[in-house]
Amino acid sequence: MTASLFLALAFLPAQPNPAEPVVRLTVQPMAAPKPALKYQLLPEVRELVPGNPYQGYIKCFMEQRNFYFSKAAVSERTKILSMPLDQLAKEYKDYPGNLRYADYAARLDSLDWQLTQRIQSEGLEFHAGELPALRALAIALQARLRVQAANKKFPEAIEGAKAMFKLARDLGEYPAPEANLFGISLVHLALDTFEEMLQQPGCPNLYWALTDLPSPLVELRKGLQGYATLVNNEFKPLRNDVVMTDTELEKVVSRLSGMNGLAREQAGRPPWNWRAGLEERVKSADNVRLARERLIADGVDKALAAKFSPLQVILLDERRDYELRRDERMKLLSLTPGEIDALPVGKTAKESLFQDLLPDVMGLRRSQARLEQRIALFRAIEALRMYAAEHGGKFPDTPAELTLPFPTDPMSGKPIVYELSKGSAHVRGAAPHGEEKNPEFNLHYEITIKK
Repeated sequence: MTASLFLALAFLPAQPNPAEPVVRLTVQPMAAPKPALKYQLLPEVRELVPGNPYQGYIKCFMEQRNFYFSKAAVSERTKILSMPLDQLAKEYKDYPGNLRYADYAARLDSLDWQLTQRIQSEGLEFHAGELPALRALAIALQARLRVQAANKKFPEAIEGAKAMFKLARDLGEYPAPEANLFGISLVHLALDTFEEMLQQPGCPNLYWALTDLPSPLVELRKGLQGYATLVNNEFKPLRNDVVMTDTELEKVVSRLSGMNGLAREQAGRPPWNWRAGLEERVKSADNVRLARERLIADGVDKALAAKFSPLQVILLDERRDYELRRDERMKLLSLTPGEIDALPVGKTAKESLFQDLLPDVMGLRRSQARLEQRIALFRAIEALRMYAAEHGGKFPDTPAELTLPFPTDPMSGKPIVYELSKGSAHVRGAAPHGEEKNPEFNLHYEITIKK
């Protein structure tokens, strides 16, 4: 990105905003390490060994179940995660546990969650059973990271953090959105500790380590495709190549009614009489006629479609409508939230019967971009620490004075907002449309040089 772009940067006032929580960091100037990639946050090829990380993660619990799940171990981790770093360093010189299996699993080279067959055959009752145990592993990894950061064991901390970043990236390959979201939350745990570690004297500069991370770090594509497959499995009994009997249709209706109700409940929406909505559509002769015409236009044999009962016609038409709406959402996955917000929004003619089964692409994409934004803000902080190391502890007036790229905001596609005020640097990202007053989407770092 050119310097002229940064000169056009919009500066915002530094006054506190209730919707914009200010995270205050007091840091030391720090030059880039030599070599530049002395520290990295994902295992390199030279570290990898043959094997499936999934099996390695599971082995953690087979070998050390008490360490992860006993009441005493959980209580100790809770204590480690709640103590200030200075106090933590006095009580713990090393982490009281062995995470060698987790470190080993993170360096296995052939990930296979072994779920393809299940995803292709099960419905929306699919359960990602590994996640509770992996959450216990994530908490243990964060606890170790805090102990190492508290004791200023920076090389060990960064090396140990690789397991957190790799597990998160592996969760991006899990074919269920809840696992992808867990991967995103896991990186946030690591960054929470990095916020503390950056303020420790002597903490290395991680600008190039953060820049070297793939973007997005945690993918959503596999999870959304997996969810779409599970929904499609629910629709398989609904046929468009034969005339279905009343008994067959009732079985389909009963199943789909239950799945819609479950999805609505899980999303926190109020109950809705799905069957009543279906019956209303079936009773309308105009609705049935238009739906039958759409099915024929979509390729269903005209003579066969004429034999379909009104109930079969409406169900097939609603499924067709669902698939159109699903893909209208899925096609946005590679856009930034800013690009999505800028798209024209058409009016929906009617609510789909299967509205509650549509994937929440926009919500997931914002969660993913929020993580990428936070990584970009960390890169900005490290760029400023690097500049201060070369300029007597002072920050630049504008990002254009930096000799290395100042990050772009993944949420908006525009540069990270920067301001220098009373000797402190302020960096912040943009909030997506409609989230301007949501503190989660208005992270603001105030960085001060340690005297």
